[in-house]
Amino acid sequence: MIANLISVLGIGLVISLTGCGVRGPLYLPTVPPIPNPPSQAEPKGTLYPPKGPAPNQAPVKQ
Repeated sequence: MIANLISVLGIGLVISLTGCGVRGPLYLPTVPPIPNPPSQAEPKGTLYPPKGPAPNQAPVKQ
């Protein structure tokens, strides 16, 4: 009974160490640093979209 338990645990260990076909060393990826927060908050409200003619259109003469 004990021999069966040890053999099952050994087989499980061998299967887990083979890693289902993974080759090479396992490593943790490098995480990029956190970007700096913006210096000013994004404006909201009546500022955007700006009022007036679009920049690519000529003003209308009356």
